[in-house]
Amino acid sequence: MQKYAVLMAGGSGTRLWPLSKETSPKQFIPLEDNSSMLVQTIKRLCKVVQPEQCFIITSRLLTDITKKVAGEHIPEENIFSEPDRKNTAACIAYTTLLLKKRYKEGVLCFVPADGYVKDTESYAGALQLAFDTAERTNGLVIIGVKPTYPADGYGYIHVEPVTGKDVKISRVLNFIEKPTLEVAEELIRSDDYLWNCGIVVGTMDAIIRNVKEHLPEHYQKLSDALEQAENETSVLVENAYREIQSISFDNGVLEKCAQSLYAVRASFDWDDIGSIDALAKTLEFDSEGNRVKGLHIGINTTNSVIYGKDIAICTIDLDNMIVAGTKDEVLVCPRNKSQKIKSLVEKLKQQGHEELL
Repeated sequence: MQKYAVLMAGGSGTRLWPLSKETSPKQFIPLEDNSSMLVQTIKRLCKVVQPEQCFIITSRLLTDITKKVAGEHIPEENIFSEPDRKNTAACIAYTTLLLKKRYKEGVLCFVPADGYVKDTESYAGALQLAFDTAERTNGLVIIGVKPTYPADGYGYIHVEPVTGKDVKISRVLNFIEKPTLEVAEELIRSDDYLWNCGIVVGTMDAIIRNVKEHLPEHYQKLSDALEQAENETSVLVENAYREIQSISFDNGVLEKCAQSLYAVRASFDWDDIGSIDALAKTLEFDSEGNRVKGLHIGINTTNSVIYGKDIAICTIDLDNMIVAGTKDEVLVCPRNKSQKIKSLVEKLKQQGHEELL
């Protein structure tokens, strides 16, 4: 059965403002080698599938920039757009129905565009194992990695214990969504709790079957619209999106069928780039323990994250701070307060500063 990979790249990434904006969100931020997370993810996936079998689903707002950035790596006709952001359940259901219409059958892999992985060989091996397991079982497979620290911002997969070191597939028992730090510290002591990478693999039939069972309105409205629509920009698709609820695929489908799922116990390194502090992990340290991207001149500046887009950043007597700037905005905050950036973005909206977002 043919394999296809789909990058989910329609998010806005408000926690990385001002580096991430509505018209150029986090998946387009240059990393240490100046390639974006989106391009790095495409290259990882193309170790397992051909570029012609690699697709991107994004929002209409981001279609042009996505084609500009990704068009040299995959065919432009493989870049789909959603009429609205309705979370990953709509994204996965809609794309699966589109590809089912085009190819009739196949195994699909849905991957968030904002994961950061260095060990591309182990990543490709885990993905291949997930494809093979999904085809063999005609079911759904997810990928988890062994936690390296007690993260309270990630979801965890509880899997059945294994008896041998070489066992790389387990049945899923349940999910734990963003535990407290104390609970996370307990979870990482066990080999049976994995970070949820957000990767979902399944045959087209298995994905559609589970959407139909657990989110029948998604299936009915989207399939009806695509049956009648001449293309993906049809008003029928817009109307279907307007009527379905916004819910994640994890909450809407996977948690409801958890004990029928398989999980790959992957060994690659992984981080979800969900904050500027997480983004900093992709950068090298300088001699003062700072993580720096762009031109930085500092005096007595230590243990800080400095990220400048097309500007120079100069600092004096800073420790454990974030300074992130573009030509139009600069953010300064303590590293341990970066979770408040989303609230700051909301305040900018409330005060009528949408042009800064």
